[in-house]
Amino acid sequence: SRAVPTAPHYLRVGCNVTRVVTVDGKAVGRTDEILELPPGQHTVSLLTPPENFRPKYRRITLANASPDKPLVIRFETR
Repeated sequence: SRAVPTAPHYLRVGCNVTRVVTVDGKAVGRTDEILELPPGQHTVSLLTPPENFRPKYRRITLANASPDKPLVIRFETR
């Protein structure tokens, strides 16, 4: 049997300012964009500096997240 390619899943990171989003240490896009990622566990953060946001990172498990219903998480700047 052939391995079925894993469909991407979708994440939207909200923030009150536009920042670069990192997933597992790599820049993947900006806040408020729909980001396409492989399913599974990821660590999401914002590019620094400045480090004026909280929380410092979020651990997520991405599953069943479609372009019209992405997983939504938020960061806030001070």
